[in-house]
Amino acid sequence: MNSLTLDQRFLVSGNEAGTAPDDRRFRPDVEGLRAVAVLLVVFYHAGFPGVTGGYIGVDVFFVISGFVITGVLLRERRGTGGNSLVDFYARRVRRILPAATFVILATVAASYAALGFVSGNSVANDGRWAAVFLSNLHFEAVGTNYFTAKLPPSPLQNYWSLSVEEQFYVLYPSLFLLIASVKGRLSFHSKMVIALTAVIAGSFWLSVTQTATQPTAAYFSPFARAWELALGALVAIATPWLRRLPAPVATALTWVGLAAIAVSALVFTPETPYPGSLVAIPVVGAALLIAGGVVVPRWGSELLLRLKPFQWFGKRSYSLYLWHWPILIIAAEQAGKSSLPFRDTFVLVLIAIAVSSVSYRLIENPIRHWKLPSRTTVAAGLAMVVGTVAVLSLTISIESAPNATARLVVAPNVESVVQQVAAARSIQTVPATIVPALSNASTDYGGYSAPAACSADLEQSTEKLCTLGDVRGRRLLMVYGDSHADMWLPAFDRLAKRAHMRLLVLGKPNCPASLVSISNPSGIGTPGGAYVACDEWHKWAVKTINALSPSILVISQDSTYNRPGPKGFTAAQWANGLRALFKEIPNPHIEKVYLGNIPLPLQSPPACLAAHVNHVQACSIPVTQAYRRFDQTEYAVTQSLHIRYIDPTPWFCSNVCTAVIGHYDVYMDRFHVSAAYATYLEKPLAHALFTPTPLATHFDFQVVSKLIQPSNGATVSGTSWLAATASVGSSPVARVEFELSGHGLANEPICPAGPSFIGWLCPWETARFANGRYVLRSVAYTATGRAIPSRPVRVTVRN
Repeated sequence: MNSLTLDQRFLVSGNEAGTAPDDRRFRPDVEGLRAVAVLLVVFYHAGFPGVTGGYIGVDVFFVISGFVITGVLLRERRGTGGNSLVDFYARRVRRILPAATFVILATVAASYAALGFVSGNSVANDGRWAAVFLSNLHFEAVGTNYFTAKLPPSPLQNYWSLSVEEQFYVLYPSLFLLIASVKGRLSFHSKMVIALTAVIAGSFWLSVTQTATQPTAAYFSPFARAWELALGALVAIATPWLRRLPAPVATALTWVGLAAIAVSALVFTPETPYPGSLVAIPVVGAALLIAGGVVVPRWGSELLLRLKPFQWFGKRSYSLYLWHWPILIIAAEQAGKSSLPFRDTFVLVLIAIAVSSVSYRLIENPIRHWKLPSRTTVAAGLAMVVGTVAVLSLTISIESAPNATARLVVAPNVESVVQQVAAARSIQTVPATIVPALSNASTDYGGYSAPAACSADLEQSTEKLCTLGDVRGRRLLMVYGDSHADMWLPAFDRLAKRAHMRLLVLGKPNCPASLVSISNPSGIGTPGGAYVACDEWHKWAVKTINALSPSILVISQDSTYNRPGPKGFTAAQWANGLRALFKEIPNPHIEKVYLGNIPLPLQSPPACLAAHVNHVQACSIPVTQAYRRFDQTEYAVTQSLHIRYIDPTPWFCSNVCTAVIGHYDVYMDRFHVSAAYATYLEKPLAHALFTPTPLATHFDFQVVSKLIQPSNGATVSGTSWLAATASVGSSPVARVEFELSGHGLANEPICPAGPSFIGWLCPWETARFANGRYVLRSVAYTATGRAIPSRPVRVTVRN
């Protein structure tokens, strides 16, 4: 075997050659494949039409990384007769760490500036995990936690894949050296093939099985992803054999591989169980493309991938991958949205390309060519990691310094709460003594008031019964539901003690009280599959309620659930589930009370307040826009069954719902009341619970919908403008539609209306409908989904 000279480990540019010794030192097709991978990821994240599976670009990167790192190790071994771990990690430090660290710090700084200190602290914490290349494990924990799983994605979440790669780099060189040191009759290449094949088989099996039971864990797991890097490594090891492939076969492999990647990107969707077994399509496709390219077939996919645009993006793929995600996410969160429309993300992608190009030229490319001793480089890298963690920790500590907080008190009566709610519309500045402090709001959850052992987690279907309230009380108050029942625990505990009642709370997060089957929550079972633990919980809870026969049973729940599939519930399905619950608890001696859901804001109030400390009303929304899914349905069911309904809306909203009331931060997050405000509401809740007088609800608001154009008996043709007025009290409704009946149509929606200064308007293209007589009406919808039709008018279409 001819030895290589030392410089054959490097390209003319000074970059390390990421191919096996028997291959070309530079592979234009692999560089172009980097471009394909990063552009798929960017297009997917930006919502480019059609690229519904662009996330597979990350898997293509994994294959490339395994191939390149193995090529580097093989060339070093051929050129020097051995491998130096210190040299290896020095190269990794120069290549990976400076750009990654700079983007972390820039993203954290931008988050504080654009999103406020609450979001900034969260991103800074994410940055600490990213700096030590453990963010995949961190985001796995975040994704399987009931509360954090519903948070907006972190601007640093893309670092999970970088962490997987770095974890591979920690273990793989040692495995490489270990196999090289083992004496035996087999060649080094043969032993590597056996070891890598074993890793591929075991890791792929884990990917398939874990995706079916713990999809979030599988997605972020280095063990479920290891086979993808190992397959790339196997291609590099197999280079001497691959060179013997006939050119036609190699040509076919490259195009089949590229096609597999393209099909995966266009056919897969966010609902595809992933990584699972389907990840093999893009992964094997990438491996086939790289393997076929060893032969340099004349008509292979390199014809396309070696073009200048692919080479340009390939060189900058690392920087573009790092920058694009923080730019997209911070922009969306600043706008108060989960995602932005394509016209906005397209501009943001162009900005990301420009920023990453500058970053590549000024940071990534120059530093990777620095000629420093390996030990010095590794030491500098460790110092950079430790320094980053220290800086971020200090920043979090400073930004989380507790405010001067006021004493937590209980509202004396309902009237005082209503007065505070009305006055809250005038609050402009976050109170210096706000309770809880905004930096602590995310942990101010009422359910934490109970012992941890007394709450069912996502996988449990029973819980330990812990008596709260007055443990010696003769009467029993029981609260049943999901986290929206648990969040009221501070108030229920206090009022139960005052009423000398024992208190039991049956609360399981992410599992409604209604007897409906829902889809699996994040991190549990097959995505979209039936949440079996919740179904079993329902059986246990109903049995427990009937066995203990409480004096008062309070039911409260969220309604933002999906059916297995996953598909949303219809109002009828939700109503049937609630009726089924009450039917399963027939004991007439149990007084049943339904505590309605709180009005849900459109974004996290603590994060919004932190970003608008001097403009509190930026975090307020009209009561008609607060998310109140199925409130009207639940109200109707309880009224038909003569069950008391408590509407908490007046404790949160006047004509607007505010994030601050008095000196209280009302919400813990988008979905839950803070424990402090729940405590404040103890006496209003007790009054609603124990007072026999029927309570007024927001459903008593007068709702009016009136069609004002066209008039009754009008003849229309061409484009006819429809107009209607609608109101809920003094506030506008959520939306208005126009419906048509006649000539085979029955309340057919024909036109969604837009608001204007004269009412709700839309242009009706009458040419789409047969000439004749019709009945037309407008329908106003409240934020709870309640539909209020106008009086119908008769019109004649004549085109």
